[in-house]
Amino acid sequence: MKKVLVILFALGLVFAFSAPVMATDVEVSGSYYVRGWYDTNSSLNSEATANQLYQQRLRVYATFKVARGLKLTTKMDALEIVWGEAVTGGSHDAGYTNEATSWSVEKSRLDFATKYGLFSAGIWDTNTWGLGFGNNSYSVGSLMWMAPVGKVLLLAKIEKAIERDAKPIGGDAYADYDQDNFVLAAIYRTPALTAGLLYKYVRNAAYRDLNVGVPYGFMVTVDVISPYFQYKAGNLYLEGQVYWDKGSYDKEDGSYYANTEIEGLDGYLMGKYKMDAFTVGGFAAFARGDDPSTSTTNEGALSAGWDWNPCLILWNDDFNYKAGGALGHVAGAMTNGEMSNAWIYQVFAEMAPSDKLAVKASASYAKADEKPTGFVDDEYGTEFDVSASYKIYDNLEYMVGFGYLIAGDFYKGTCTTNQIDDTYLLVNKLTLSF
Repeated sequence: MKKVLVILFALGLVFAFSAPVMATDVEVSGSYYVRGWYDTNSSLNSEATANQLYQQRLRVYATFKVARGLKLTTKMDALEIVWGEAVTGGSHDAGYTNEATSWSVEKSRLDFATKYGLFSAGIWDTNTWGLGFGNNSYSVGSLMWMAPVGKVLLLAKIEKAIERDAKPIGGDAYADYDQDNFVLAAIYRTPALTAGLLYKYVRNAAYRDLNVGVPYGFMVTVDVISPYFQYKAGNLYLEGQVYWDKGSYDKEDGSYYANTEIEGLDGYLMGKYKMDAFTVGGFAAFARGDDPSTSTTNEGALSAGWDWNPCLILWNDDFNYKAGGALGHVAGAMTNGEMSNAWIYQVFAEMAPSDKLAVKASASYAKADEKPTGFVDDEYGTEFDVSASYKIYDNLEYMVGFGYLIAGDFYKGTCTTNQIDDTYLLVNKLTLSF
C-alpha cells in the first residue's frame, strides 16, 4: 500500500508541474537537407583538381505560444556536417566521433506584445535587413522594440555582438573590450510598394589590446545606412538595395597600426517580368573595392554578404565555405563566398510548367571594381548556370544544378605566365520541409 501511495504522489507531482506546460501551444517546423557537390577544377589551375563531397543539416524551429501576444521562438541545428568528417572541430578522420556536440541552439527569442508595441529579447540573427543582398547573418544578443504607426513600422534595437568586459586578458582584467550595435529603422508598406531605411551605429572596442603590451590595439566605429525597396505593378517586379558605411579604425597609443578611414558602398538592382509560366529578368550588383592608391582609406569595407548567392560557383557561400571555392593563383580571391571588390551582371529565365517543376537558366559576367596592384587583369569571368527543382511530395523537393565558369585572367594574379583553366560544377540537393 505504501508503494502505491508513493506512485500516486509521484504521478500527482508530474501532472501538477506539467499542467502549465500542457496549456502552452507548441508549434514545430523545420527542414532537413542532403546535398552533394562535384567540382572538376576548384583551383582553376591548368591541372584539374576535382572535389566531391556530401553535406547535410537538420534544422528545427520550436515556437512556444504561452498566451496571446506572448511567445518564445527557438532555432536548433543538428549534424550540420560533411559526410565522412568527424564532428569535432579540426579533425578530418572518418566517422562521427562526437555527435552529441553537433546539436546547437542557434536562436532563442522572447516576444511579448503591449499597447506600446512589440518587445523582443534574446539571441537571434543580426545583419539581416531588407533583401537578401548584403546580409551576413549570425546570432547575437538583442533587445528590440517595434510598433506600427499608420503604414510605417518603426524599429529600434540594441545588440551585444562581443562581450569581453572584466575578462582576464594576459593575467589582468579590463573593462570596455566589447562590441555594441545600435539600430533604428522604418519600413513603409502598401500593396504595391515596400520601402525601408536603416541606420546602424557600430562601436567595436574588442581589439583594444595595448593594455597587455600587444602593440596593435585599435578601436572601430562605423555608421551604416541602408535603404531598400520592392515594387510590383501587374507582371512587373522590381527590387533594389544600397549599403553605405563610413567610419574609422583609430589606433591606440603606441600601436603600429595607422589610423584608417572606412568608406564602403555596395548596391543591387533587379527586375523581372512574368508571362504565364515564363519569367525573364536580370540584375546588376556591385561591391566597391579598396583603392590601392589610398593607403589610409579602406573603400572596400562592405561586401554583398555570405547570405546572397548570385551563382552556383561565383560567390556562392555554400560552395565556397564547404568545397573550397575557386582561387586560381590568388589566395583568398573568393574568401568565404562573399562578393567583394566586384561588379556582376546577370540575365536569367525561369519556367514553371507545373506546380511541381521549376527550371532556371542564367548567364553572368563579373569583373573587379578595383584591380589590385600588379594584377594581370580585372576579369573574374563568365558563368552559365542551369538548375531544376522537382517536388516529389509537397514537402519534399529535389534540386539538380549545373554551373560552368569560364575563368578570367584575374585568377592569374600578378604573373602573366600563370596557367588557368575553366571549371564546372554539379550539385544536387534533397530537401524536406516540415
